[in-house]
Amino acid sequence: MGKPRILVADDEEDIVTTLRFGLEQEGYEVFTASPDAILLDVMMPKENGYRVARKIRDREQFDHAGTRVPIILLTARNLTYDPESEEKVMEFSQADLMIYKPFDLDELMQRVRAFLEN
Repeated sequence: MGKPRILVADDEEDIVTTLRFGLEQEGYEVFTASPDAILLDVMMPKENGYRVARKIRDREQFDHAGTRVPIILLTARNLTYDPESEEKVMEFSQADLMIYKPFDLDELMQRVRAFLEN
């Protein structure tokens, strides 16, 4: 197995630089991002996308009042589509949109573009 990979996503360049330096010194492969939008898978190995989205929203409220990065959740859980449960999930995660897999790539691109143009 190669080096463990770590994604550092932060809008403050100083923090990204510091973390990258420290993590690379420890032998990690580091990727960085300062996103204008986030496409987030719901089903991930260690944490689900709903909780990750909520953590992002909580941090935005704490760190940067008024800043809101659009979050689009991607999920394969459309076999039992239930508008009421989707509403609860969206309320909890505070994500902006949920797209079900398999998705139409052109439609997804239109939706991303709409968020970035606003």
